[in-house]
Amino acid sequence: MTTNDTAALLPDTPPTAAPKPRGSFARGLAASSVWVGRSLIVLAGLVVLWFGIRSLWSIALPALLALLLSSILWPLNRGLRRVLPKALAALLSLASLLAAVAAAALLVLPSISAGSRQLVGMAGRNLRELSDFVAGLPFAVQEIDFYGLLNAGVDQLREHSSDIVSGITAGLGTVTSLTLVFLLTLVFTFFCLKDGDRFLPWASRWTNNRAFVHAVRVSEEAWQTLSAYILAQATVALADAVFIGLALWLLDVPLALALTVMIFFAGFIPVVGAVTTGVLATMVTLVAHGWVTALVVLGIVLVVQQLESNILQPFLVGKTLKLHPAVVLGSVTVGGTLFGIVGAFLAVPTTAVAIVVLRYLRDQSLLGSATAAAAVPDDDGVPDGGMAPATAGAAGAGGPTP
Repeated sequence: MTTNDTAALLPDTPPTAAPKPRGSFARGLAASSVWVGRSLIVLAGLVVLWFGIRSLWSIALPALLALLLSSILWPLNRGLRRVLPKALAALLSLASLLAAVAAAALLVLPSISAGSRQLVGMAGRNLRELSDFVAGLPFAVQEIDFYGLLNAGVDQLREHSSDIVSGITAGLGTVTSLTLVFLLTLVFTFFCLKDGDRFLPWASRWTNNRAFVHAVRVSEEAWQTLSAYILAQATVALADAVFIGLALWLLDVPLALALTVMIFFAGFIPVVGAVTTGVLATMVTLVAHGWVTALVVLGIVLVVQQLESNILQPFLVGKTLKLHPAVVLGSVTVGGTLFGIVGAFLAVPTTAVAIVVLRYLRDQSLLGSATAAAAVPDDDGVPDGGMAPATAGAAGAGGPTP
């Protein structure tokens, strides 16, 4: 058999082609483009939402506060639902909150009146001691006429009495607005407690099945995050109030009870609330007992805040939100700048819910990219993870090669 005859019997073998890229870069670029596009859509939606909230702030604020109150009262409401109708359980849950607030007010207001009188008496004595201390210094210090400053303040009040009256009139309008917000918050909270479990089924009528599934998942994750944040932040605020309030009480600082309650509620504004109430407690102690006791209070406040920042916050709030402290501080600053103290209070939970939504969108995008990548064929025409089909030669039809 000649060489030509042997070559004729062998199958034709095409020349070896250069390996083709698997297209991983293209798939990654496509996935990134999808993610960037969705992020831009979400950002545009947030901008529209922000303008809508600004326009409807009188309705949006009670609704947001109602969601927070509902997350606090929901465990109690769920327990009462087992033995009572939904409406009665919601009403009793809301009444328990109002009773707790009223009891705290009745407990704190008398102490504010008595503590204010005590603080005024101590302030006069400490001002005299401070004047004597400044006069006895070995180096020349310009003498400060504290009583002259006090008289000047009284004269300023007399001169601007008309401005004070106009300010009171404007304040009455603010009180009316706050009363309306308070009443709307109570009404919205009642309906959230009574019909909260019916909101998603009602929303299903206005969406298709696929959108409804995503809405349910996002809503459940956001609600769990919000409830866990409120519980964790309340625990941190309670710890701050107990330890600092106990120190103020032991040092016989006037307004100790009022300051304790203020520290607790300010604890729901991360970073800013703790710093503000700590400075206020130190200033009250300075006026009442002098700089030595004030330094003691300042040291206690700093120690408690360090324990909170390094132990309680990472263990409780950090596991719940998984937010960097810089993100928390930035959100509080932006919320306070845009919407005042209410914005600072609502900034962190709003940011947490927004991050839950963004994280869910990211997971869905990655899941879709992985599914698309699994369907892209390799160089041999087989999708990733599949098996190559049997060829005709592999079927065993041919005999031995000559």
